[in-house]
Amino acid sequence: MSNNEEFKKDLEQYRKEIDEIDDKIVDLLNKRGNLAIKLGEVKKKLKVELIQLHREREVIERIKNKSSVFKKSNMELIWNEIIGASKAVQGKIVKVGYLGPMGTFTHQAVLELFPKSGTKFIPYNSSLEIFNDIEKDIIVFGVIPIENSLQGTVLETIDILIEKELLIYSEIELRIVQNLIGLKESKVSDIKHLFSHPQAFAQTRLWIKENLPNVNLINVSSTAEAVRRVRKLNDKSYAAIGTVFASKVYDLEILKSKIEDEPMNYTRFLVLSKKEYPLKTEKMKTSVVFATKHIPGALYNVLKIFSDAKINLTKIESRPSRKIRWEYIFFMDFEGNKAEPYIKEAVQLMKTNVIWYKILGSYPMK
Repeated sequence: MSNNEEFKKDLEQYRKEIDEIDDKIVDLLNKRGNLAIKLGEVKKKLKVELIQLHREREVIERIKNKSSVFKKSNMELIWNEIIGASKAVQGKIVKVGYLGPMGTFTHQAVLELFPKSGTKFIPYNSSLEIFNDIEKDIIVFGVIPIENSLQGTVLETIDILIEKELLIYSEIELRIVQNLIGLKESKVSDIKHLFSHPQAFAQTRLWIKENLPNVNLINVSSTAEAVRRVRKLNDKSYAAIGTVFASKVYDLEILKSKIEDEPMNYTRFLVLSKKEYPLKTEKMKTSVVFATKHIPGALYNVLKIFSDAKINLTKIESRPSRKIRWEYIFFMDFEGNKAEPYIKEAVQLMKTNVIWYKILGSYPMK
């Protein structure tokens, strides 16, 4: 028997074994699904909430640490979908809001954070609408941008976080890649009009100047809206700056990829909820807002508390108070979990040095 024949025989055998394993996996998933249905019925009788995030995290942490072949991150993705599908057969769909329309960077972040199974993704026109619907229990989670590595903080998000009684549940960072998007028959030389969000124009200013110096720039509400308009106009002279994801959503062509001026361009997104992040075992970050007393060295006194406790501050930013003229509120992130004794002690000391403060949540540090 030749080597090729042996290899073909091995190939057939491995494929047969994989098919057999796949059948067993499906059988086990069916068994798991039936148990999930029964579990859901028991929860309803006991009036226990169907969504128990701490239990879900416990399951995922246990499973991903058992893998000896697949990466932990891949195991987490797989089990997120399995758990999401299990909630769906229980009749429970988790509603998640995001800044729309479809195809935005926020939409992309949502799809990376939440399983597609058992989740309903709802686009919103504004961050305030998302906050309000979380408060009304219309949605469980909302995802909004908080800061860009090049252009700084989204001030609207900070202001609403200060005013609303919601918690930061999680965060994610996305590499921001901008692309020139047009009709499939278009060329760069055809482009006379260019849609995008002002921030995207700012991030691609040098490329536009060099490659499309005479183009007509048209500001719209989002990069996804820019791509949608190109699709609607169906005119080769129009293009948009946006995401690969948006080009696929609206069935358009990437005419030129990675046109952003700075490659180290990331946006941080927050997941907001009434719910608190359940597990406290991994590396955590805590966010707080506070207003200092009107005395010399007030801010220094607060920062010194965290310095003395050897707590690493990862962000601090001031915002004018909307209620009292010339009073400032500070937004601060630091490493650590609010449940840890040394963090509790630092926060207790901070209380005596501020007029007002609020802990926005402890959540996994990315």
